[in-house]
Amino acid sequence: MTVLDNTPRDQYTATGGQVAFPYTFEITAEGDIAVLQNGVLLSLGAGAGEYAVTGVGSDTGGVITLVTGATAGDIITLYRDMALERLTAYTNGGDFLAADVNNDYDRLWLALQQGAADTDRSVRMPNSDSSAINMVLPVAASRAQKLLAFDASGAVKVEPYLNNETIVLVVQTEVGDGVTTTYSLESSTDSPSLLQIAIDGVLQEVSSYSVSGGNLVFSAAPPLQSAIEVRAFVQKEIVSTDLKASDFTGDGSTTSFTLGYSAVKSNTFVYIDGVYQLKNTYSVSGTTITFSTAPPLNSVIEVVIAAFTTSIINTPSADSVGTAQLQDNAVTTAKIASDAVTAAKIASVPISVGITSVVTATSLTATVNTHVYVSAATQTITLPASPTIGQRVLITVGNFADTVVGRNGSNIMSSATDFTMDAAYLSIQFIYTDATQGWVMS
Repeated sequence: MTVLDNTPRDQYTATGGQVAFPYTFEITAEGDIAVLQNGVLLSLGAGAGEYAVTGVGSDTGGVITLVTGATAGDIITLYRDMALERLTAYTNGGDFLAADVNNDYDRLWLALQQGAADTDRSVRMPNSDSSAINMVLPVAASRAQKLLAFDASGAVKVEPYLNNETIVLVVQTEVGDGVTTTYSLESSTDSPSLLQIAIDGVLQEVSSYSVSGGNLVFSAAPPLQSAIEVRAFVQKEIVSTDLKASDFTGDGSTTSFTLGYSAVKSNTFVYIDGVYQLKNTYSVSGTTITFSTAPPLNSVIEVVIAAFTTSIINTPSADSVGTAQLQDNAVTTAKIASDAVTAAKIASVPISVGITSVVTATSLTATVNTHVYVSAATQTITLPASPTIGQRVLITVGNFADTVVGRNGSNIMSSATDFTMDAAYLSIQFIYTDATQGWVMS
């Protein structure tokens, strides 16, 4: 009997009710093949969830037949899984039969094929790499609780979970004008999924905006005077993320211990006899940790410190900060000294006209950018016809709950029905966004 040059593994995507799955490699016993259904190992037998084998001893393989038909889409994997053992013994003066010798030698080649198949599916160096590159793992104590990595030469090394980088949150604010769709991002990112955007406090779907060339691009312009908040998750370099440890032995009475490093409580992880201690059970001041209750006699205390190194920012010298270094909207009223702004420092600019207020005890059709105060019950305030994106109307009612807001041909919150303000002293701003949503409320 010969051994063919083949790979001892076959895989199929089952059709509904399929039971027969051919294997294309040789096995010498029924137990020399493993059958996986969606990664779960099945058993040889005649019961539900088991299988039968044909073709044992054939160098071209045979068929695995499931007792229970597979479900459409099931992944069926067949591979040789023979025990690496020798069962044949030759004795002096005994029979030396060709069938026994062939079977014995065949099993050696089958075992080699099985090992080669396992090697082909493992992480390994390509033949083009230098054999001088070290691919041996560090000892267990050095690699424990660390990540596998590779140095500049491609050799194996390990790294802490934080490798000189951390994720921080940068917040940017803008004001919509009902027209602009593109805003320059203060923190560069190439993925919309790294942004969280809220307009007037409402979280926006990722599909409603994109990122291009360092700019945030909305599919529709945010409404006039809307508050836009952009939260960006970005990576920043930090100087050190080493974990520092201090070990002590409890004596049943001592509550304070001196650490080998300065720490803050939020950066400490404390264990007593391997049990994590909640942060409300101790305090930290500089290099001193103080427990609310003394650790037990002969208990092992381990204090792990996430030793982030901080940077000291020097005070800028006089007249060294230019316009480019000032963040937009960073100067607030509280930061301006009294009498510091003179008439000569104020540019001549037109004054924007704000929203106009109207008080009514009767029904009316509101005009854009108007605040309508309704002073009588059972009235209808009709929104403007043919609005454009960003236009708004603010409606406030008195001590009644039956004021109707007429949609005047446009949707209200995507609904083609009028809206009733059903609470006393309620105030709602209606902002027109698009033909689908129509007037949205804030």
